[in-house]
Formats: sequence, C-alpha cells, structure tokens
Amino acid sequence: MSMPIRTGLPRPPIPPNYMRAAEQKQVREMTSPMGRPAGDHRSAERIIEQSPVLRRLLDNHDNYHVLDELMMQVGDWTEANPDPESRANAAYDLDKVLRFIDNVDDRALSCSRNRNGYIDGFCTNGYGTAHNSEARLLQAFSYKGYEILRYLPT
Repeated sequence: MSMPIRTGLPRPPIPPNYMRAAEQKQVREMTSPMGRPAGDHRSAERIIEQSPVLRRLLDNHDNYHVLDELMMQVGDWTEANPDPESRANAAYDLDKVLRFIDNVDDRALSCSRNRNGYIDGFCTNGYGTAHNSEARLLQAFSYKGYEILRYLPT
C-alpha cells in the first residue's frame, strides 16, 4: 500500500548552511578563484557579514595559522588589500569553499558535524587541527588548492 502524495503543504525550510547540488558541482569544478558572479556588487565586509561560517572562521582565534595560506588560494579579503573589488572576490570565493567544506558528509569527516555553520576541528589553542575534521580539510585546501575538494562526498 502506497502513501498518498500530499500537495499544498509548505516544504520544510532549507537549513541555513545547506549548499545546493549545483553550487557544490561548481566548487568541485573550480581550479582557481572565480570571484563574484556578474551583478553581485557586495563588498568584502558585506559578504563576511552575511556568511555565518565565514564570519565565525574569521572571529575564531584558533585558526590564524591557516589564514595566510588561505589567502594564497583565494586572495586577500582583508583591508591590507587596497583593491575593494579584489577583496570582495576573495571573500566570496572563501565563503564558497567554507560552505562546501561545511557540507562535506560527516561520515567522511568523523571529527566534524556537517552543515552546522562552523569549521570544526581547530584545537590546541590554534596550533593544530583534529585528524579527519573540517579544519584539517581546510588546511589541506590552503596548501593544495581546489583539487583537494574535487571528489569529496557531500
């Protein structure tokens, strides 16, 4: 006996840190930073303000050892970069990477919870990352770039 299909009911809300399949595919195909899409005129500050996972990463004092290497992959989103367009593009690309990593299946990263809006796994007062965690994956991305994201299950 099959269950009747219910129509007219509202769909459950999409979790705030969920990344749609098309966006995940786009990140998997990236080989370098792409910047903001046409029509996106947000500043780096606005992108950071609107992204919980990016804001939390930048507010966390346990991850400074990774931030400089991340700039090598996505660009400089800080005010040390005098070009506001370049800062905004870097913040946008970093947000995409962080959201992708936060969506990696937690069965693949046993020391992290997926889609919680945090990059889990920074430890030892910022001098280390937990094995098999989002933080370790982010650190690998900071050294090896976009290729590291290509085959991760989400």
